[in-house]
Amino acid sequence: MSLGILVSGASGTIGQSLIEEMAADDRFTVVGTATSERFFEPDTQADVIIDFSHPRLLERTLDYALRHRLPLVTGTTGLDGLLSERVSEAARSIAICQAANFSVGVNLLLRLATDAARVLGEGFDIELSELHHRRKIDAPSGTALALARALAGARGLVAREALVQDRSRHRIPRSNNEIGVGVLRGGDVPGEHTVYFLGDGERLELTHRATDRGIFARGALLAAQRMQDRPAGLVEFQDLALGG
Repeated sequence: MSLGILVSGASGTIGQSLIEEMAADDRFTVVGTATSERFFEPDTQADVIIDFSHPRLLERTLDYALRHRLPLVTGTTGLDGLLSERVSEAARSIAICQAANFSVGVNLLLRLATDAARVLGEGFDIELSELHHRRKIDAPSGTALALARALAGARGLVAREALVQDRSRHRIPRSNNEIGVGVLRGGDVPGEHTVYFLGDGERLELTHRATDRGIFARGALLAAQRMQDRPAGLVEFQDLALGG
């Protein structure tokens, strides 16, 4: 029996990719879609909601998931503090998998990079860069911020204090407590992230390059499968994809 999926943000790039992936895979069935103009039908039968939309539509989708007691997989970024709190509150009632990036490879990069940060220690400076297509508005990307926060945590730093995006205003040497984040935009690049560990006389680079946006849809579908019968709570995609 196929898994019934509601797609929120169906008119977007990832939403369209989700619909295409499911059309070619009989393990899944699209049972409803939502966009800014048209929301889910109230009596739709579904097993999971997958949301790649925008904050305003996510608010409505969250209400729908709570009302119908449906697990939610969401990759929507750009949430303000209030909406982030609403997601956390909703997770007391339903299972929610929230991630900045649903690529299995990126989540492995997160794990490898945090391990490297712990092993290499303060003798290596950490910098990271991200490259995306010219139409991407948020900068740094949600994935870059997730990487930076994880790296800060691995070093015992407070992320909001450690992250540096502009060094042009301060003519002082780099400190050990900085994590630099560089942003590039151009072309049609789906996503590229590199973490640099820079020591004296040596350098380690860990890079993930996405060449097909379908990887994000396939990762979200993997999460939807593994969200079945999960108890209420926030679920890390890294745990679903790679094991806890």
